[in-house]
Amino acid sequence: FHPGFQRYFKNTGWMFFGQVFNMAVAFFVGAYVARYLGPANFGLMSYAISFASLFGFLAGFGVDSILQRELVKTPDKKDELLGTSLIIKLVGGGLAIGLINVVSSFMSQGPLAKLLILIFSLTFIGQSLSVINLYFQAQVLSRKTIPLQIALGLISALLKMLIIWLDFGVIWITAAYVADSLLLAAGLTYIYFRNLREKFKWNFNVNLCKRLLRDALPLMLTIMATTIYSKIDQVMLKQIIDETSVGLYSVAVKLSEIWYFIPSIICASLFPAIVNAKKIGDRLYSHRLQKLYRLMLVLAISLTIPLSLAAPYLINIIFGPEYLAATGAWRIYIWSSAPVFMMVALSQFLINENYTKIFFLITIAGAGANILLNLFLIPRYGINGSALATLISYSLVPILLSFFNKTRGQLWLIFKTSTYEKRA
Repeated sequence: FHPGFQRYFKNTGWMFFGQVFNMAVAFFVGAYVARYLGPANFGLMSYAISFASLFGFLAGFGVDSILQRELVKTPDKKDELLGTSLIIKLVGGGLAIGLINVVSSFMSQGPLAKLLILIFSLTFIGQSLSVINLYFQAQVLSRKTIPLQIALGLISALLKMLIIWLDFGVIWITAAYVADSLLLAAGLTYIYFRNLREKFKWNFNVNLCKRLLRDALPLMLTIMATTIYSKIDQVMLKQIIDETSVGLYSVAVKLSEIWYFIPSIICASLFPAIVNAKKIGDRLYSHRLQKLYRLMLVLAISLTIPLSLAAPYLINIIFGPEYLAATGAWRIYIWSSAPVFMMVALSQFLINENYTKIFFLITIAGAGANILLNLFLIPRYGINGSALATLISYSLVPILLSFFNKTRGQLWLIFKTSTYEKRA
């Protein structure tokens, strides 16, 4: 293998291992939390998290992917890029916290729900230092941060289990999520300066800020639309039915979305290779995109079929018989993996080509369809209707993207034989 590819795949291996470990720990601790709280309280906490997350697009202004792209292209400007992005994310986090709690105060929901929303919204402050993690990803040095993330994942798990053992209830469990983000921010800061062994040189550049925000604006709006996809269903279930339905539906979502880290990890690690391929030539660029699209589709189908068949057994074993009513919703929702995996891969092409406006327009159309479908299907079919609405609306995005002139042909790369394969 080429040394460059070995470096990328080693980096992917580190990211994959760290993410798998932390996701596994968080998933089983989350199942323990769900068993402890029961469908009603677990649904209330899930509702608070979903409600706050709807405003999360403000917390980063969509600069993460743009920052990673710029760190790959101009690593010598890392101090300006990181310093400017940090200020953008801190300001965005403050705006998100304020807006979340203003909107929550005007909604007809109980004091406990409002308190949980307030507590969880504070996670946006700690998330601002994720810029450090993006720097290590851009430099293909994720091995520097993975041990820290694993250690903090274990600490987080122990903290939540202690809260359950002491029977502190849903408020303290929600507060533990805030502690997670703050501990990660502190840990990343320590790792960054320990490894670089340099004084603090980050600085804020007004012109760079304007350029980052200009490039990131369509992406921020796309994140907003994507968040509506993934969170609005739980908010609407609470408003239309009750918190117990949210608790059951959340189990279906968790069992489906736990796998979404796979395309994110692969694409985040291979993004530098795709950016560099564009510099070399269009044939290599198309070839690497083709391999990425095919990999995403095969992975999604390989996961969906066995998981949909094993649904009731896994729910009973992991979450308990109280949550068996989520089986139907999970069997529908899990089929969303195919369009989601493809959307993550397509976003790499769109970001690299700066076609973020197209992605936004398509995604906002899909998000609007999701809301309308939920309004129609939830009163008739409950949580199964919400899962079906998500599946249909998710599937719209890659389909509509393939009809745009600027992106036409991208999905067909899955079936097309490249010049590289013909030579082989």
